[in-house]
Amino acid sequence: MALKRIHSRSPYYITSSDEPAPSPVEPVDYFPAACSDVAITEGFIGKRIYTLTMTGDTGDITIGYDGGNIPAKITLAYNGASVTTGYVGLDAYDSELIALGIDPSEINTGPTSTKTGTLTLPKASTDPLTATITVQSPILSDSLNLTFTCPSAIPPAPTCPDRALVFQVCNSNSAKDDNFNIYLNDNFIGYLDLSQNAQVGGIFIATTNENADVVSGDFACPLTLMVTNRFDPSFLNYGTNILEMRNAQNNGNGNLGTINIRNYEVNGDELSNPCVVQDVDFGYFDSGESTTLSFEYTACCPED
Repeated sequence: MALKRIHSRSPYYITSSDEPAPSPVEPVDYFPAACSDVAITEGFIGKRIYTLTMTGDTGDITIGYDGGNIPAKITLAYNGASVTTGYVGLDAYDSELIALGIDPSEINTGPTSTKTGTLTLPKASTDPLTATITVQSPILSDSLNLTFTCPSAIPPAPTCPDRALVFQVCNSNSAKDDNFNIYLNDNFIGYLDLSQNAQVGGIFIATTNENADVVSGDFACPLTLMVTNRFDPSFLNYGTNILEMRNAQNNGNGNLGTINIRNYEVNGDELSNPCVVQDVDFGYFDSGESTTLSFEYTACCPED
């Protein structure tokens, strides 16, 4: 029941059974989604929620979207974090959106449709395995294509049962450099001392054999002046590998040298007869600084 004036100038009230009209309820539809699915959402008003089921792999969750002119809002949410487009489309519909109660701060339209782009969130842990993608269209929607891209495992490095990957880092110009901690794909693999005016450095062997050693090679610097380090072969990736030289000691003479990457034949504990994977120079950089390089590893012996 509600009290109402008889008319606007009357001091008298009457009771009325009229109730305020309820606010309209936004219709919501739910859909499952899988990695690489493409969803076409067209001809609806309201909200659609897609539940994206993924594997335990880590990496980025990416939603690609493109479509017509009528504005829509796309939101990606995962594990408490979210990112949204706001309302994207053609700005000719702005006044209609505002009349429907949309806050102007949420409107990201343009003179040509802005309904194309990507949303990305990191998936840094195995769980949870689901993300949600919400599409809101307060005006009868036109075309909107969604592409779901899930994190995927990095392919393993090439399998070379009779070979071991080895690289040498040295100051090939015989002028002392700084000392460094060496990281491969963010994994520590050894310490590098380049503090002498000689072709000193280190070799780094991808092996679980603690006795494995290079007995002959084609490196820029002599093996006799190298310190041997061994690391877990699982640190290697297929494709691009990131090699970091993180400065550990400033020796005040700048930095310039050579990295030779090879795949060596394995004969018991002895490694010899290398094939070339790649040569990388660490071009000059100042004392006290660090540097990051990369090399490609897609075949045991790329030149074969």
